[in-house]
Amino acid sequence: MRKGASGWLAKGLLVLLVASFAVWGIGSDMLGSSVGSDVIEVGNETVTIGEFRREYQNRINQLSQYMGRRLTAEQAQQFGVTQSTILNLTRTLLETERVNQLRLGVDDAAVLDEIRNGPAFKNTEGGFDRFRFQDILRQNGYSEAEYVEILRNDMMRRQLVSSMALPETMAPDILVDTLFSYAGEKRSASFINLPDSIVTAIPTPSDEDLTIFVKDNPDAYTAPEYRKAVYLSLTPEAFKDQVTVTDEELKAEYDGRTSEFNIPEKRNILQMIFESEEAAKAAAAKISSGKDFAAVANEDLQLTPSDIDLGEITRTDLFDELQEPVFAVALNGVTTPVKTSLGWHLVKVANIVPASTKKLEDVKDLLKNDVALRKAGDLVFEKATALQDEFAGGATVREAGEATGTPVVSTEWIDATGKNNAGATDSSLPKASEFLPELFGKTKEDDIDLTETRAGNYYAVAVEDIREAALRNLSDVREQALTAWKADWQHRENKKKADAILEKLKGGEALTAAATNNNTSVEDSIESLRGSPVPGLSRDAVDALFGLKPGEYAVAANEKGDGYVLFTLKEVVAADKTAEAATVQNLQQQLARSLQQDVERQYQAYLEKEIGVSVKQNVIRDYFSGAIPGMGHVN
Repeated sequence: MRKGASGWLAKGLLVLLVASFAVWGIGSDMLGSSVGSDVIEVGNETVTIGEFRREYQNRINQLSQYMGRRLTAEQAQQFGVTQSTILNLTRTLLETERVNQLRLGVDDAAVLDEIRNGPAFKNTEGGFDRFRFQDILRQNGYSEAEYVEILRNDMMRRQLVSSMALPETMAPDILVDTLFSYAGEKRSASFINLPDSIVTAIPTPSDEDLTIFVKDNPDAYTAPEYRKAVYLSLTPEAFKDQVTVTDEELKAEYDGRTSEFNIPEKRNILQMIFESEEAAKAAAAKISSGKDFAAVANEDLQLTPSDIDLGEITRTDLFDELQEPVFAVALNGVTTPVKTSLGWHLVKVANIVPASTKKLEDVKDLLKNDVALRKAGDLVFEKATALQDEFAGGATVREAGEATGTPVVSTEWIDATGKNNAGATDSSLPKASEFLPELFGKTKEDDIDLTETRAGNYYAVAVEDIREAALRNLSDVREQALTAWKADWQHRENKKKADAILEKLKGGEALTAAATNNNTSVEDSIESLRGSPVPGLSRDAVDALFGLKPGEYAVAANEKGDGYVLFTLKEVVAADKTAEAATVQNLQQQLARSLQQDVERQYQAYLEKEIGVSVKQNVIRDYFSGAIPGMGHVN
C-alpha cells in the first residue's frame, strides 16, 4: 500500500479527495456516533446519551447516599434506576416543551434570588456560601452556566405545574365526611362463645373415611421431595490430621504472637475530676484524713459510685499524664492531683490484676491446631485444583474422590431442609448455605462442578436419586389424620349447632336465653374501629359486625378458630368530627394531595399524546445492560 500511495496518480487522487471535503464539507453522519446521539425525543427537546448517563449517575448517587453504601450495577437494575431515569427525563422534557409552547419565562434576577435564598447553598449561619455552591456543582458535574439554565428551566416548569395546583381544602366535604364516618365509626358486640369442645360423642372413622380425609387435605399429608446425593467436601478441619507441625513451626508461631500471650497488668480504678487544682487538693486532704473516696465524690461533685467507677483498665487506656501515677500507686492508694486536658484528676486503685505470661507449653495445643489448619488450607487448595482437573475431564464425584484421595459421602433420603424421612436433620452435611439449594436445583444429568463457599471451603455434589413429592400412605399418617379428622368433625358439627341457634335468635329468642340453654354466658366486646382486632372475635366476625343492623344476629369463627361466636350489635359510636378535628384535617390534606397527583398524571398523559415521546431503547441498552421493560419507541 505504501508503494502504491507513493505514485503521482495516488497523490493526485488524495488531493482531489481533500478538496471535495473542503468544498462540500463533512456530513454529520460521518462524524457522529452513538455516544452523541439523542436517546429521548419530545417535540423539539432531546436528551443525549451523555445527558442521560449523568442523570442516571446522579440517581445512583442519591440512592447510594440514602442506603449508606455504593450500589452495584446489578442492584441499580433491581431498583429500576434506568427506568426511573427515563420516566423522570421524559416528564421534564414534556413540561419543558409545553413551557416553550406557552412562551413562559423567568428573568435573571429571579434565578439569582432562588440560588441565594435556596437552602442547599447556605452555610451554618444561614447565608449564601459560594464555595459550597461551587463544590456541589462540581460533585454533580455541572458548570455554573449549566446549573443556572437548568434552574431557570426548572422554575418555568414549576410555573406550569403550579398553575394546576389545588388548595389543601379542595377535597369535597361530602367525600371527606363519608370516608371519615366510615373509618371513624366504632362498634361493640354482645356475643356468646361456642367452643368445639362442647360437641361430644365423636364417632370413630373408618380407614375409608381417613383415606378420603387425607386426599381432601393434601398439603398436610404430602411428603416433600426427597433426594439421595453423593458429595465430597474440602475443609481445613478434614485435612489437618494429614499435616505435620514441627517444634520449629510452633516456636515461630509463638514468637509471632507474643503480644497475645503477654497479658499486661490491669487495675480497677475510681476517678473524680475537678476544675481547679485547689479543689482537687482539698478533696485529697479529706481522703487523707480518713474520709471515703466515694463519699468525697458525692459530697464535692454529686457523683454516685457508678459515676466514678471506670472498671478494669490497662496502662494504655489512660491519658499519658495518668499512666505513671496510677500504675505506681499501691492497692487502695490514691494519687496526688494530676492535670490533663479534662481537668485535675484524683484516682484510687481499687484492685490490681498482675501481669502474666503464658509459656509455650501452656498454649502448645492451641498453636498446633492453628498451624495445622493453616497448612491444611494449603492442602485444600491443592486438592481443589486436582478435583477441578478431574471434573473438567468428565469424572463423577466418586471417580474424582478416588483419584485425588478425597473422602466421598453418600446421603440418605433428605428433603430441601436437610431432614430425613424421620424428620431429623442430617448434621453430617456440609454447613455451607449453598449446599442444599444447589443439590435441589440440580438434575441427575448435570455436570459436576466444584463450588467454593463463602467461608473459603469447597464441595462438589451430584444427585443420585429423586423421590418426587407424593401423598403419604395412610399407615404413615394414621394418628395425625385421626386427630385432625375428629377435630374437623367437631368443628362441622359445632357449626350446625351454631346455625340452629342463629335461627332461633332470628325467630325472637333472646341472646341471654341462648347462653343459658348452652351453658355459657353473654360477653360484651370493647368498642372498636372496623380495622382493629377485637378480643373474642375473629377478623371475619369483626367484618360481619360492621355490616349488622340493630337487632340482627350473625355467626362467625371465634378468635382462636376453635369454635364459633353468635353475636349482635350492642352499640354504634359515630365518628366525632369535633373531637377528631386533627384527623379530619389530615384526611382532607391526603385526599387533596391524591387529587393533585391524579390531575398531574392526567396532564402528563395529555402531553404525551399531544406532543409525542420517543425513547431509543437500543442506544440505551448499549450502555446499560438488560432490556427496559415497557419502554420501546413511543411516538
